[in-house]
Amino acid sequence: MSAIPSNPRIKPIYPTYRLDNQMFRIGAQLGITAEFDDPDHHLWSLVSVLDGRPLADVVAAVQQEFPELTEKDILGGIALLDQEGFVEETQFSREEDVGPRYRANVNYFSRFTGLSGDRFAPQHKINSSNIVLLGLGGGGSNILTLLAGLGPQSVTIVDQDVVEESNLGRQLLYREADVGRPKSEVAAEALRQMNSGIAVTALQRRIESVGDITELIEGADLVITAIDEPPFVAQRIVNKAIVTVGIPCVFGASQVTRGRVFTVVPGVTGCFDCLNIHYSQRDPQFVAQFSAFSEINFDPPSIAYAPAIFLLTATIVDEAVRVLTGYAPPRSLGTQLEVNFEDGTAFTHDPWPRLEHHCPTC
Repeated sequence: MSAIPSNPRIKPIYPTYRLDNQMFRIGAQLGITAEFDDPDHHLWSLVSVLDGRPLADVVAAVQQEFPELTEKDILGGIALLDQEGFVEETQFSREEDVGPRYRANVNYFSRFTGLSGDRFAPQHKINSSNIVLLGLGGGGSNILTLLAGLGPQSVTIVDQDVVEESNLGRQLLYREADVGRPKSEVAAEALRQMNSGIAVTALQRRIESVGDITELIEGADLVITAIDEPPFVAQRIVNKAIVTVGIPCVFGASQVTRGRVFTVVPGVTGCFDCLNIHYSQRDPQFVAQFSAFSEINFDPPSIAYAPAIFLLTATIVDEAVRVLTGYAPPRSLGTQLEVNFEDGTAFTHDPWPRLEHHCPTC
């Protein structure tokens, strides 16, 4: 607790309950529940009045029950609870700023803030952000649905394809009646229906050059890349564009039973080209493997299972929010976060550095 609180309260997301005459708990989730040994009931008295009333009233209420406790004692108890992550400033007036639509998001963010933090800041940052989403296939269409719930200020969506019947098993933004229509057009209509507060720009186009992207992302806060054709080339084009303009990008791609997420922050992390240089420097077979794979012109069938795609896209969007808001540390900065669809686990690969003296992009 870095400052004296004004209207502290136990976070409403946590229950408080007695176990017996000596013990009580705050929380009910494994990993974020604390048990307090409080035989004299001093701390329980404090917890019971931490409901958003002014600090002076908190002190008065506790001292009425336990006159021997000083204000310093009571502030020490609040500091202990803050250290455990259980208290926050009330800020009732700011509840109206976000409205009922995003209040549940704010409640989630409160898990990560204490008395010196601002649980409203992540949602306000999202609401003022401009995002460019490249690709509206299995990844991008579901990413867009999640963005609708988060409420960025604007979203620019880009895709070259039309809706096909084969998309409908996993791209649940689209309906049977949409078959044959441009994905960008259908997606824009759906987004406006889900969240009319988001300004959406829809572009039906093929991305073929760095210039195709740089003109789109000027003024954006974040790019999310869910395109993977042509393989490797598409990521390099996007990578060059975001480094040129200086805008962070979260990349995502799916394989068979795993997906990967990595984030490039220009000037801070290594870029996609740095990653490949890093691999070529440390793996004698990397270049040979890449060349051999490229030469066979492998054209795999669509491999997509909707629950697995949802697991990956949820990871991508959460990572985008982490990068935008800092509500929690991003997990894919300068490393690849791999999601295993088979068992729901995730792990990070060895990180790669920013190779500014070797990388043609950085």
